[in-house]
Amino acid sequence: MMNTIVTEKMMPFKELEKKIFDYVCEMGRIMTQVILESYDEQLQETRNKKELRCKGTRQTTIKTIMGEVEYSRNVYETKDESGRKAWVYLLDHLRCKEKAIERLQSRK
Repeated sequence: MMNTIVTEKMMPFKELEKKIFDYVCEMGRIMTQVILESYDEQLQETRNKKELRCKGTRQTTIKTIMGEVEYSRNVYETKDESGRKAWVYLLDHLRCKEKAIERLQSRK
């Protein structure tokens, strides 16, 4: 994409600005996907393997200011307080904790 921007003939500034913005957002979405999947791999490696049994990955999408980001995350089988099967996504739990911390910090 960047090569086409540079090699194209002169274009209106607004068009150039839009192409650059689209390119940067695309790169941001890719980086977000890679980082989230990397976090998920780390969580998989450090989880309590006796309590959390990995059952594979599932695709999901989140909305960001850069656009929608599709990524894979691991789902784990565990047992809830009453001993019934439950499925959890560790990456989602991590994101929820971060949001809770942000809310608490914004109240100060």
